[in-house]
Amino acid sequence: MTTVLIVEDDPNTMLAVTAMLEVVGHEEVRSATDGEAGLERLREEQPDLMFLDLMMPKMDGFEVLRELRGGSAPRPGHIIVMSAHANANDREGVRQLGADQFLAKPFTLAQLEQVLETAGARP
Repeated sequence: MTTVLIVEDDPNTMLAVTAMLEVVGHEEVRSATDGEAGLERLREEQPDLMFLDLMMPKMDGFEVLRELRGGSAPRPGHIIVMSAHANANDREGVRQLGADQFLAKPFTLAQLEQVLETAGARP
């Protein structure tokens, strides 16, 4: 069973992504509300898949990716960055930092299913 971690500071987005993941069959969904808490969850639980928001308090998604690249926490098998504001430079930057995919917010269930398919993370 695939374990998913969502690192997202907006409670409505967190609920929506969790609900979508449950609809497609993911039952092991964990959450963190900022980058620091996300890294701690990675150290504790080592999820298979992470959805990572870029704009968060305390530690943003770019910083999380830098920390993962530096080895401060175990890297999940697949990282999907989510953002409503990222431009082409941001998208390329997160890929260079180790993100596997980018998902523009807001997104549909079909778009979520497509990134899960690419990640090989269909339940």
